[in-house]
Amino acid sequence: MSIILSPGHYFGKEQQFNENAFFKLNITAYQPDTNIGAHYHENAYLSLLVAGGYREVSRRTDEVLPGQLLFRPAGYTHANHFREVPGRCLNIEFKPSGIEALTLKGSLPQRLMIYKPGVFNELYQLLYAFLKKPADCLPEEYIVNWLSAVTDVKIASRLPWFTQAKEILQNEFDTHHTIQSIAGRVFVHPIYLARAFREKEGMTIGAYQLKMRAEKAMELLFTTRLPVTDIAFTAGFSDTSHLIRVFRSFYRCTPHQFRRQLNG
Repeated sequence: MSIILSPGHYFGKEQQFNENAFFKLNITAYQPDTNIGAHYHENAYLSLLVAGGYREVSRRTDEVLPGQLLFRPAGYTHANHFREVPGRCLNIEFKPSGIEALTLKGSLPQRLMIYKPGVFNELYQLLYAFLKKPADCLPEEYIVNWLSAVTDVKIASRLPWFTQAKEILQNEFDTHHTIQSIAGRVFVHPIYLARAFREKEGMTIGAYQLKMRAEKAMELLFTTRLPVTDIAFTAGFSDTSHLIRVFRSFYRCTPHQFRRQLNG
């Protein structure tokens, strides 16, 4: 007989968590040689193995290695046998009432899915952000980007609203835009918007927003004498260090280094 785990509950010791109306995130730790009998969860969830390893036993047996990502649908019965080293998992649980507002009908996978490490970079970004500052980590954009990648959504060749969405990101530097907020303004579904951006621009909305801010910072370096600290604020970055990291990723130098060359 399988054990039913109610929403928000997992075997193992919960080390940290955060939740909102849509999701619950937590890190659970497992002792070496832990055997967990047959059970299932009321809600669907993603589980990313951070450390250790275990055997997933259901209708088949899979060896799960660090970095692998599993999606388990609601009601999926399985057992786990952890190895002789401690294990840690990041769990991202979908709340039914909240996820209806974020997903297209039937967009969640209906069976166990196992993905190799690094396939969905947004979820590894989420892991990093959650480990660094669990209280500040809100996962909507990361998860919507994942859903847009695994959902079979056909994007029309002509999208009248797409230019408006890009103009919002290009012009409103002082506002942190989410997929949901932009989708609401251009009247499309968040997953459709995320998928369209990925197909049309080759990047996520979050990445595009950072690209626009980096370009604004570059413009200000050329056209003003503002200190880099003020440029960061004007271009919409949270602080100077954030500007430096993003600027270097796009231009392979810091704003200070670029300005020195301009003035040289």
